[in-house]
Amino acid sequence: MSPSTQSATVRRTVLIARLIGFCVYVWAFFLSAVREAATPGGDPPTVFQGSRCAWITLVNTINPDVWHSKDFLAVLSGWINPLLLLYILLLLFPRLRWPRRILAVMILAFMAGTWVFFHLHSLVPLEGHFLWIAGILLILAGEAVGRERANAAAD
Repeated sequence: MSPSTQSATVRRTVLIARLIGFCVYVWAFFLSAVREAATPGGDPPTVFQGSRCAWITLVNTINPDVWHSKDFLAVLSGWINPLLLLYILLLLFPRLRWPRRILAVMILAFMAGTWVFFHLHSLVPLEGHFLWIAGILLILAGEAVGRERANAAAD
């Protein structure tokens, strides 16, 4: 396979992965994303839909009390969605590779913050959260593939 054919195949595969990732990402907002941990003899745990989680975390950005507590991790998770949309917008400009990569690293760091928040508040991630993460990773995976392809071309 010629390098140009291989490059076109990789680009097509990355595009398909990103499209599938975006569909999974959007679908996750309509599913149950997180629930409170069940307590024996207590009320049934509250379950939150993905869109509600996104709304709560993003709106709390303007709450100054949140920034002075461990709940700031939830606010950071709320910023994953706007950052991902900015990342997708930057995909239209191939020369903006470094800003995209910086955004990708920020998104991954904020994901880790989300899991720390879940642990601190005894929240249990559900299918919507896992699909949300999977969709984001499919969208971001093109950055890693692009880097490997560039390294292989340099050899």
